[in-house]
Amino acid sequence: MSDRRYSEKRDFMRMQIDSTAQITRSSGESMSVRCSNLSSSGVLLEASEAIPDGEQLIITIPSERPEFPDFCAEARVVRSHEQAEDRFSIALTIERIK
Repeated sequence: MSDRRYSEKRDFMRMQIDSTAQITRSSGESMSVRCSNLSSSGVLLEASEAIPDGEQLIITIPSERPEFPDFCAEARVVRSHEQAEDRFSIALTIERIK
């Protein structure tokens, strides 16, 4: 049994990453964001503006290796809150990998 508390256990492991990503909103507006972690079911971003809960996005994380394609998925905002002035933490759930 792991020494992590039960409430901290998740179904999928999260990979800590520090990468730029591009999100495209349903309006067609694109925005550059920072991706801080990724799992098979979700993504955590840092952005310069809030995005409403429930909004659907397309997220693209560029591959650093030419032999691997960029990661591209349809996702939905499940939580967005201000971390610091003009910095927002945005949690996404992945709905479909493209």
